[in-house]
Amino acid sequence: MTAHTAKCVNCGTEVHGDLYHLGFSDMECMYCDSCPRVMLLKDPSFYDRHGIRWPNLRAGDKGWEPYNRHLLPFYEKLEGLFKSCVCGGRYRASALPRCPKCNEFIFGGVVHADTPIDWHPGHVFVTVGSVTEAEQVRDNVA
Repeated sequence: MTAHTAKCVNCGTEVHGDLYHLGFSDMECMYCDSCPRVMLLKDPSFYDRHGIRWPNLRAGDKGWEPYNRHLLPFYEKLEGLFKSCVCGGRYRASALPRCPKCNEFIFGGVVHADTPIDWHPGHVFVTVGSVTEAEQVRDNVA
């Protein structure tokens, strides 16, 4: 983790937070789709324990779809395991980081519901705090 500052492309605010390299940290993340909060997926056995198997497909493989659309059912299953964010939004695999001042996407961008995006290009930017998958998992999920 390192201290990081970014300038919001929408309102120009200098946003301060912590930047984590996901590979070095052995974790993944999901941003809230409605506010700047982020959920850190830290448990390496979480996917296996909940029956989530990510297909390792390349273009031309059976089951592969352009723009990684073959991953949509897996993201939907993963997202369904978690409670809503305290703001009422949902932690989504395709959500982008938001500015704590204007609540727009800090780095710009557009989310397309039918096309998974590179939702964490190697880093996660935590600006207003984070929760973990253990804190957010639904009560009825074993």
